[in-house]
Amino acid sequence: MTTPGIPPALRARRGAADRLPPLACGHRDPLLCLAAPPGPSTYGLTPAQFAAEVDRCRGRGWSEADLAARFDTARAAP
Repeated sequence: MTTPGIPPALRARRGAADRLPPLACGHRDPLLCLAAPPGPSTYGLTPAQFAAEVDRCRGRGWSEADLAARFDTARAAP
């Protein structure tokens, strides 16, 4: 059976993923999981880079709740 619009490599990958048990996140294919962790993170930036990134996001209209959900904002405090 062929599915139009899906290249053979993707069909093969989906078939292989369907044969595996689900991962902790619930997906069977790790490429479907989020690339970023779901909780606060520093992403390995220096303190100065981190503070600049938080300020950049704040300047783009992120709320404090959004920033706290994605970043450890206490680390970005001067």
